Amino acid sequence: MKIVLINPPHTAIGSRVPDDHLPPLGLLAIGGPLIDAGHQVRLVDAEFGPMPLDDVVRSALEDHPDFVLIGHSGSTSAHPTALVIARMIKEREPATIIIYGGVFPTYHWRDILAATDAFDFIVRGEGEATVVALIEGLEMRQPPASVAGIAYRDDLSRPFATQAAMTIADLDAYRVGWELIDHPSYSYWGGKRAVVMQFSRGCPHLCNYCGQRGFWTRWRHRDPVKFAREIAWLHRQHGVELIN
Repeated sequence: MKIVLINPPHTAIGSRVPDDHLPPLGLLAIGGPLIDAGHQVRLVDAEFGPMPLDDVVRSALEDHPDFVLIGHSGSTSAHPTALVIARMIKEREPATIIIYGGVFPTYHWRDILAATDAFDFIVRGEGEATVVALIEGLEMRQPPASVAGIAYRDDLSRPFATQAAMTIADLDAYRVGWELIDHPSYSYWGGKRAVVMQFSRGCPHLCNYCGQRGFWTRWRHRDPVKFAREIAWLHRQHGVELIN
């Protein structure tokens, strides 16, 4: 299947380095497993420029993808832009299936689905396994209710969520799709070639003001040796100087 990942244009809150850009790790983390599952995956990073929304949609739809996945690390403040993009895509190619993920839609899936039909599915929580299972199920014409960790509108247009997906125990089981980006285009702190990496997920605490525990659940970490090897590979292969 042809899949496009969209990082919506959005000015980072409190950014002290507005001229630099970091790769959208969340989308790359989804892209790697999708590529490994045999799909054609492309990233539209609209942070650059930032891109006008017409250009974002035109670029996303240029090869008529089967699926468009929208996500942003600052998902709460980026939600209005993500919604506009989804509506524009549906106006131009209604058959395109739009999947939405991130912290904001994970917590507010019911409100989003009740307010708009622009998003076909919402992925709740970490999405590597869930997105692959959802797209595979839709490709096989299986009922979406069989896929854990998603939300959508049922036959009566009511917001409906399946059971929560299992927490990914082995964070090294899925790889980041680094090939989806042009590494020289991403820099931080004075032009140093940079990437974002994630060594651990979750938190052992239950602070009521923080979304970490609800989104990532329990604390887990990657294998330190494999993580160090990936850092070394990024430096050697792509000239990465800064890890955020």
